[in-house]
Amino acid sequence: MKIAKIAKIATATLLLAALSTISLAAEESSRDHQSLARDIFAKVVAMDTSITGKRTPDMAAYLAGLFRDAGFANDDVIEVPISPTQTSLLVRYRGRDEHAKGVGFMAHMDVVTALRKDWVLDPFALVEQDGYFIGRGTSDNKAGIVGLTATFLKLKKSGFVPQRNMLLIFTSDEETGMIAARHMSNQLRDTINIEYAINADGLSGVLTPEGKLFGYYVQGAEKSPRTVELTVRNPGGHSSAPRADNAIYQLATALTKIENFSFPVAINEISTGMLQFAAKRSDSTTATAIEKLLADPTDTAAAAALSTNPMIATVIRTTCVATMLNAGHASNALPQSATATVNCRIMPGVDPAAIYKTLDEVIDDNRVELRPLQEESAIATASPMRKDVMTAIKYAVSESHPDVELIPFMASYATDGMHFRAAGIPVYGSSGTFMDPGQSFAHGLNEKIPVKSFYDSLRYWERLITHIGAQTAAK
Repeated sequence: MKIAKIAKIATATLLLAALSTISLAAEESSRDHQSLARDIFAKVVAMDTSITGKRTPDMAAYLAGLFRDAGFANDDVIEVPISPTQTSLLVRYRGRDEHAKGVGFMAHMDVVTALRKDWVLDPFALVEQDGYFIGRGTSDNKAGIVGLTATFLKLKKSGFVPQRNMLLIFTSDEETGMIAARHMSNQLRDTINIEYAINADGLSGVLTPEGKLFGYYVQGAEKSPRTVELTVRNPGGHSSAPRADNAIYQLATALTKIENFSFPVAINEISTGMLQFAAKRSDSTTATAIEKLLADPTDTAAAAALSTNPMIATVIRTTCVATMLNAGHASNALPQSATATVNCRIMPGVDPAAIYKTLDEVIDDNRVELRPLQEESAIATASPMRKDVMTAIKYAVSESHPDVELIPFMASYATDGMHFRAAGIPVYGSSGTFMDPGQSFAHGLNEKIPVKSFYDSLRYWERLITHIGAQTAAK
């Protein structure tokens, strides 16, 4: 009896020792992963990849070297020259079924220009201070680049083999022309060969200013940005002899008409989800207006009530707003021309030509010239909120935030995702970052991300990629 009892105790002791060893090994692996990620983060933040710094070729070459050193084949690490000063990067993580459509993971390497004289700290040096990583691109979007890179490197080292190919798609000019996204989604479509993509660009996990959990946004659509120029011309003359057809007044009248005009309400699957979530978090008056609008998008009273809320107003319709003015040539001369820039954010799937036509009809003045300022591109529709994608994202987030609610999200700003959607590839904006959006200062001064959030995102990416990687492609 004693011998049996001793044997049981010995077995239990050995089991505890084995579990302790496994736990310590896991902790050590996690520390190594975090250390590697921080090192990569410091190096890429130090590279000024803005349109003025022009260092995306350096960053692409540095990351490509990491992947090749980790065992990725040369053919699977593709540096993509976009221009003499821009290079993008593709990395293929080969799966068991290489002929099946893979899954893409996107992020952009470039950043908005940052001037040292305006920042408290050097924008191109990663600084850890007061619980934050500070530096240009920390939140937009080099944390995404690093999280995806470090995770691919860790999984490759561990011997993980996904069921199908996983593709990293790192673009070089999301903040400016998005030429890389257009090129890669169209000209390299066969090389990429993906069923859908997850875009790390964007703050998905939202905390309140008090640090409480608000929700998790999954971006499935975005408004298409288009800019038009309105111009009025006439002979002008001396300011001492005013004439009836003053170019500035004519332009001002046209802008006032645009100011007072509202495009029709347009509700889609994603904006419906956003509005339903907003209703649950709003006062009774706003919630009632949302319910009425969802029941009847032609309810002008409900739409008018919601239009006073800037966040909701961007969800329910196309918007066009004046952003720049230029007129006259001398203080004592009548203007010979007056020009205004009007920026539109167009609902998914709507033809920009229809918006230009509507503006022309609203202005109703043939003396006002309307000219689009950019080339027409394909029209991006909303991505369907696929159950398999939402389930994978929920799984990835649930470890740190088990009760979080996933909210379909349509961005009023633009990302590279719109060009992939326009090419017929669904894209879902999702990241492992949780913070108060008001504290990120993306595009602004002293951009930052919480240190804890950065490290937590590493675990998010590992869970998401391994979960998706275990799934077979849809047939």
